[in-house]
Amino acid sequence: MAGPGRLAIVGGGLAGSLLALELVERGLPVTLVDAAESTATALSYGGVAWWAGAPGRLGRLLHQAPERWRRLQARHGPLGWRRCGLRLHGGGWGRSLLRPPFAQVDSTVLMEALPRVLKAAGVERRRARVVAPPRPVVAGWQLELEPGGSLLAEQVVLAAGAGCRFLAPTLPDRLRISWAGVLALPARPPLLPSSGRPWWRHAVQRRIVQPRHWQRPVLERAAPGLGEERWIVDAGCAPWGEGLLLGQISLVRPGLDCGEPPEAPAMEERLRQGLAGLDPLLADLAGPYRQVPVSFCSNGLPLVGPVPGAAGLWVFSGFGGAFAQVPVLAPLLADVIAGVADGAALARLGVLAG
Repeated sequence: MAGPGRLAIVGGGLAGSLLALELVERGLPVTLVDAAESTATALSYGGVAWWAGAPGRLGRLLHQAPERWRRLQARHGPLGWRRCGLRLHGGGWGRSLLRPPFAQVDSTVLMEALPRVLKAAGVERRRARVVAPPRPVVAGWQLELEPGGSLLAEQVVLAAGAGCRFLAPTLPDRLRISWAGVLALPARPPLLPSSGRPWWRHAVQRRIVQPRHWQRPVLERAAPGLGEERWIVDAGCAPWGEGLLLGQISLVRPGLDCGEPPEAPAMEERLRQGLAGLDPLLADLAGPYRQVPVSFCSNGLPLVGPVPGAAGLWVFSGFGGAFAQVPVLAPLLADVIAGVADGAALARLGVLAG
């Protein structure tokens, strides 16, 4: 059980962790419930594309993302933020376009640092899974944990990514789930002598390579009208610790349920075929294929704010370009939860769940 006034955050990835840091700065006692499972954060390219992605007012707000990461890193120590080169392809596989400025948060550094950072900030971490939707009780909300019994909190924030649909089935239909897969190489390949392949060279020299026009957002916008499952490959690569993330395959199914994981061998083959169009050498690299369920919102705007009809229950999920969106939205939501703002800013951004 938790003490009076305590707030619980469900989800230990990027969204839940950055929000927890903002809330403890505002004087709220926070318990972060982390299932310690593979998350989208851990397999993300981590690109901070402040100049692209979200429509309307949110898109303009994202210009603050680089400064937010600099402040977070200055306050909490190394979080993986670094400037990095970016090369875009498209309009013909062989043409490279530089798009400065750019930065990356290396997800391996971030995930390793977060336990230390959260502990130093005073966030209590519980290693457990929430096995049922939060249940309203007189004192707030009760969470059933495995292991660990139950947890009582005055307020609860759902920041569990793809798990939010299970935890709050009444969330708007625009919150959906895809399956995303990458090749996760533990070590970067060597630079081949006299290699004339630019994409191989960019990968080895720790630059991010990605499409000029991502197919994933187009697929996500089409999700509400799908009659059968559909998949796409966005070919690219990104530094990942001492290794490399290769490609990204996204599969979206009709309806709101992500269903069982797709067959990994078939997904890997499709991913490698897509990478071969960029550089056959990259497509042939040996490395494990890993896939995770990923939440998204079909209109490009995440869900941030109170869950309608459930006082004290909040949602923070469905991000597109999370490494730019989360650091600028977490302070706004923290202000509302802490009672120092009225939520008007979130309403103007169009991210409320109501």
